[in-house]
Amino acid sequence: MVDAESTPNSKRIGCVSYLNAKPLIHGLPAEAGELQLEVPSRLIGRLLSGEVDLALCSVVDHFFHPEATRLVPVGGIACEGPTLTVRLFSRVPMEKLTKIHADTDSHTSVLLLRVLLHDLYGLTPELVHYDTRAQLAGQTPVDPAHPPEAMLLIGDKVVTNAPPATVYPYQLDLGAAWHDLTDRPFVFATWLAKADGELGELPTVLSETLKANLGRLDEIVQTYAATHGWPADMAAEYLGNILRFEVGERELDAIAHFRGRLESLGLIESLDVSDTKRVSSES
Repeated sequence: MVDAESTPNSKRIGCVSYLNAKPLIHGLPAEAGELQLEVPSRLIGRLLSGEVDLALCSVVDHFFHPEATRLVPVGGIACEGPTLTVRLFSRVPMEKLTKIHADTDSHTSVLLLRVLLHDLYGLTPELVHYDTRAQLAGQTPVDPAHPPEAMLLIGDKVVTNAPPATVYPYQLDLGAAWHDLTDRPFVFATWLAKADGELGELPTVLSETLKANLGRLDEIVQTYAATHGWPADMAAEYLGNILRFEVGERELDAIAHFRGRLESLGLIESLDVSDTKRVSSES
């Protein structure tokens, strides 16, 4: 965490801890503010409550809070094709899916899955909230004799703790599926601020930080890949060729198109991304 005590005008910045966010924040000057790391789905709450001034939020969080938040397009996490770390694992062919255990770390990924299954297969399977962090910690172990029919996983764990292909032979990369369907990039997250929030020079600092980091991705790989459980060569390919971090007109158009699909399917009315039970360490 960056110590901001000596700079009273500095800001509080919420971000995710995944490898894919490092090009956005690596080398961020101390005077920029205090960096707070959290899972994606919790950042919008911290922003709205005033705990942070700016947060790297799921794009759908802006859709559900359009009056309270504003996009700050000086960086984000996007792809134009495969994303590698947002993937559906299934024991049955996709067209036969009836129930999916969905990683709730990301609001955007769950709703993207709903759009893709509807548009590609005409499906609206049951989605069960699934706390994969608790499962990986052994708090809610999967019964090996009765594994879930399908699981949506996001983040580093897709690489470091993916279920075996022998159990889940059918897989769908959500970024690739979206691109094949729309010929557009997909933006999973971007910086959000409160609508009336004053950010000062922070957007400029973040933009300059990203620009510098895009020229030193090798350094970022060497610094973070091993600690996140990634092989260095895979991390280099992921950050250098698979992901996109700049948010321009093409990305903003893709965000608007995604919002339109959610509206047409009636999925933008509430943040309750599943109508069924929650599976977590508390259940």
